[in-house]
Amino acid sequence: MKDNYLTISEFSKISEISRKALIFYDNIGLFSPEYTAPNGYRYYSHEQIYVISVITLLKELGMPLSEIKFYMAKKNIHQAISLLSAQDKVIDAKIAELKNTQNMLLAKLDSLITGSKITDYQPYVVVQDEQPLYISRSFQMTKSDIPDEIWVNYYMDCKRHGILFGFPEGFLVTKEMLLARKSDVARNIIFHVNNRSFSNGVMPKGRYLTAYGHGGLEETESIYQKLFQYIEKEHIVVVGNAYEKRLIDEIATEEKNQQLIEVKIHIL
Repeated sequence: MKDNYLTISEFSKISEISRKALIFYDNIGLFSPEYTAPNGYRYYSHEQIYVISVITLLKELGMPLSEIKFYMAKKNIHQAISLLSAQDKVIDAKIAELKNTQNMLLAKLDSLITGSKITDYQPYVVVQDEQPLYISRSFQMTKSDIPDEIWVNYYMDCKRHGILFGFPEGFLVTKEMLLARKSDVARNIIFHVNNRSFSNGVMPKGRYLTAYGHGGLEETESIYQKLFQYIEKEHIVVVGNAYEKRLIDEIATEEKNQQLIEVKIHIL
């Protein structure tokens, strides 16, 4: 401290801005010390801590240094109101983006936890509420033959609607294909989203015959064979589509034989 000024080291420690950044801000005319001694030493006043905190906040919100510099040079009450109102909207957008990310992570976490607890791979019936889905455009083809173009179009569609990649994915197999025992033919790619604001379709409320199996998304035939055998043995009536969901995926293991797929068939 000298004559009630803070040295650059002291100011750096209090403001948590590096000496290098403070010198850079001074050199570009964005934020200068209160006093520069003849020997070049920089000294700051305690009032400047508030000013640098505003600059730091605007920078963290993504505002370019050139725009911050322009504002700091021309600031007045009207510009302050306009700037803070605009930045409030930026913060709202960032909060919404973080919530979207959190929703996706929670959906992924729930799938991984569910998958880690599966020990019985035999079919069973579960009753569930309506579940939101984000569904691709229809294509109706063998899963292993689905071209990259369809996947890319689906991902781009998700991106346009603010849906993050990472929600548990799978295929939708129609009732018609199930009855024809052509479970290798899918009509749609689906994301199992956990928020209705992301959805463009639903998995209906009802009873579902459910089974699990290891493998990739195109390796579900053994699961369907178990389900079809159970359907025939128990004289179960299929009333809707099959919904696949990859519970354990590449985020947990690269080995396909360790990944886990859930298949649910809508039944009476």
